[in-house]
Amino acid sequence: MVDELKQNIVDSEQSKDIDLFNEKIQHLFKNLIQSDLVSLFVFDDKTQNLNLKLFYDRKSNILESVNNNDRYLSMINPQGCIGKVFLTKTSSIHNYISSDKEYLQSYDNELNHKLKSQLIYPVIDNNELLGIFRLSTTINGVFKKYTSKELALVNSALPYLVSIIKNIISEGNSNSKLQTNNLRDNNSILETKKEININDDSMLLFLSNTVHDIRTPANSLYGFLDLLEDQIEDKRLKGFVINAKESASFINTLTDSILETTKNRYESTIKKTTIASIHFLSEIANTFAAKMLEKKIHYFIFIDPKIPKEIKIDTLKLKRILINLIGNAYKFTPIKNQINLQILWDEPTSKIKFSVKDTGIGIEEKDQKKLFKSFSQARDDISHTYGGSGLGLAISAGYVAEMGGELKLKSRIDEGSEFYFDIPVEIIDNSPSYEKFYNLEKKILILTDYPQARYPKFIQNYLIELGMPKDKIVISDKLEDGITHVICFEEKMTSDILEAETSKQFKLLLIEQRLFSLLNKQELKNINITSKNIYNADAIYSTVFSEKKLKVLIVDDNKINLILLETMLAGEYLDISTSLDAEGALESLKESAKEGRSFDIIYLDKHMEGMSGTELLQKYRKFESKHALKPIFAVSISGDSEVEAEEKILYNAFVHKPFTKHDVQEVVTGFEK
Repeated sequence: MVDELKQNIVDSEQSKDIDLFNEKIQHLFKNLIQSDLVSLFVFDDKTQNLNLKLFYDRKSNILESVNNNDRYLSMINPQGCIGKVFLTKTSSIHNYISSDKEYLQSYDNELNHKLKSQLIYPVIDNNELLGIFRLSTTINGVFKKYTSKELALVNSALPYLVSIIKNIISEGNSNSKLQTNNLRDNNSILETKKEININDDSMLLFLSNTVHDIRTPANSLYGFLDLLEDQIEDKRLKGFVINAKESASFINTLTDSILETTKNRYESTIKKTTIASIHFLSEIANTFAAKMLEKKIHYFIFIDPKIPKEIKIDTLKLKRILINLIGNAYKFTPIKNQINLQILWDEPTSKIKFSVKDTGIGIEEKDQKKLFKSFSQARDDISHTYGGSGLGLAISAGYVAEMGGELKLKSRIDEGSEFYFDIPVEIIDNSPSYEKFYNLEKKILILTDYPQARYPKFIQNYLIELGMPKDKIVISDKLEDGITHVICFEEKMTSDILEAETSKQFKLLLIEQRLFSLLNKQELKNINITSKNIYNADAIYSTVFSEKKLKVLIVDDNKINLILLETMLAGEYLDISTSLDAEGALESLKESAKEGRSFDIIYLDKHMEGMSGTELLQKYRKFESKHALKPIFAVSISGDSEVEAEEKILYNAFVHKPFTKHDVQEVVTGFEK
């Protein structure tokens, strides 16, 4: 059969008769390919569509030539099994197609046949994807499945398929019959055209063919981090795992966007999302914490506490901008130098001002304009020494412009650079993210061996921003009398300091010199700890602020609900813990109570596997009574429309699914501290 096919290829190449050529197409489709359905798609690089041009149904014995472009599959965001083949340029066999995890009916079975198997084959000429040849068998059809033999048969037909597609393209472009003796010349013409037309968009198209390889390890990374999160009890470590998950998820979001931008260089629409300002911005800042530590860079993060608690903004674009700018600063800043991320709130204009300033290599004035052009870097040796394509700043500048601002640059060679911009935001909750300190009867000691260093002064300035008078803040290497709060660097931690905190002589916050260097010290289990090189304003604020930070436990065996509730409460001043099972939650409640750190509020799903939420609460109420504890404020979260009389006594509040952010936050607002 393969020999017969090869002979048909030779015949068709030698023939200049279009009718004979079409006859050979029918011979290929009807007799040589063992399939119930055959489809030939031609790729249009302008529209990024796979246009269906030929379709054969063995049952009806009809070979259909589709002359318009109404039947197509968009490859702007490739999906399904055929989308995977498009991206990887690798053939695939699916003998149980509908069970395949990548199967998507709208892409792999657009005519809704009862499919059994598919063989999907990319038609490639000189590394250029011309189209896709797809063979299908149906449940009630003649053929059962595909093997390597069928794949070899199609592979041997590749020159013939290339000829067919080029014929279709030629007829579409010139409305003339195929001149077969020019087919071989088309390859060089296409290559020349590619060289002439290389631009930013074509480069993005090239990137779209590689993102699948990025997605796979990112998905794997996310999965392992997800498993790890469930095994970690330490809140700080769990927080970094969650942040790492966010980064892995962001990689997938970026790859999706690369596919979208193959049609348009930048997305032209703004997609706004409501966010808890500090929570969102600090997560982006902390993404680089480990890398800064590795390079011994002094990383200062200041996020204005006056920023409105909730704003609405295009989060994806803003995240990309900041990751690009901080990433560039990290790349071009030498070891042990400094990077400042400053985010300020300008109330009169309702704008947020962003600045990323480094003490890196700097940029000559004559080269600065180049930076905002795609695939350009300031000097030719930059890419070789530091890596990178020069695309990030061009994209960032475009996004800033779309969001209503302008990305600007100040730089001096060998002194460093500052990239800065401001953008307007829509305010949802106008109250400041952190209220100023109202009780100023405090004396705060920043305890360090290096009183003149930059970081202690940075903490002092943050406390002043929150309303503390400068004369109430002492930076010293000695413990003084009359101190009410101590922010102690790791090198000054002693048993005397810990004992004084335990006996309530003052409130203590420990600052690690490096991430998790104090993690496994049992004597520090109940002490507030933060680290350098991360956003630690929340830890500083909770240590010094007089108002109690409510402890909240969320219990739900549905992880999506758990994440949703935690996100809804993220903008509040809360200490949030979560649990996926009632048994573990009950142990956490009891353990915290024994340590004198009882939870104030519990959001509880009544219906969980094993022990139900109601059973958990019943057992804990008995525990409270036995140990004379203040009753926890219990909030039922369920889909039940009716509440039983016993539950009305047991629970303090009811939030019914589907719940809104207002429903969830209203409980905290009304709770008496």
